[in-house]
Amino acid sequence: MKAHKMLLLLLAILCCTSALAQSTISIEERNERIRERWNRSLVNNPSYTFNKEANNLLSQTTESVQAGKALCVAMGQGRNALYLARKGWDVTGFDLADKAVAYADNQAKVENVELTTEIASFETFDYGTEKWDLITWLYGGCLQIEGITKKIKTALKPGGLFIFEFFHREAGIEMGRPEFGCQQNSVRDMFTKEGGFEVLLYEEKEGVADYGMEKNKLIYMVVTKL
Repeated sequence: MKAHKMLLLLLAILCCTSALAQSTISIEERNERIRERWNRSLVNNPSYTFNKEANNLLSQTTESVQAGKALCVAMGQGRNALYLARKGWDVTGFDLADKAVAYADNQAKVENVELTTEIASFETFDYGTEKWDLITWLYGGCLQIEGITKKIKTALKPGGLFIFEFFHREAGIEMGRPEFGCQQNSVRDMFTKEGGFEVLLYEEKEGVADYGMEKNKLIYMVVTKL
């Protein structure tokens, strides 16, 4: 037991040290690391475990919603973007992982569905003004980007939906990654503070994560622009 606790302590120290080191790198260096990591995981590593079907929260939320214009943030290999395109949505997706995006583009051609893609980061993508009926932010992190809630509010049409899902901080702690995952209520509080949204769903509960496909505490949120 003591050895196990010591191992967890060492992992926590290593994670914190890594986080501090990463905070000193440029955005360009950070983005290149992100690109390499997700190209490797989503395209080059056949043993990497992730949900290749549409996200459950997305499919359930949009089941009775009329198709419109959708933006998939951090689209990865396109599982959610392609799902929406099959349902008749006009879909745009962006990601830094160029190989993953190329996979999505090719799959769209195979399925003969329309899909617009862009290689971009959270910071560089032009979200537009009252452009989207739906924005998805599924396993793209905890929205820790300056001014992002304002950008989302500006980009959504009135009545537009924003769907979010990611790991809870408690899941990160259980993984030995104490800086990983969103803190309790933090994501909802961002939208409440911004104003102009109605929270339709907010849950912090255990579920099967799309990445890793194991049970973890997750955060689920759906908001609409007023």
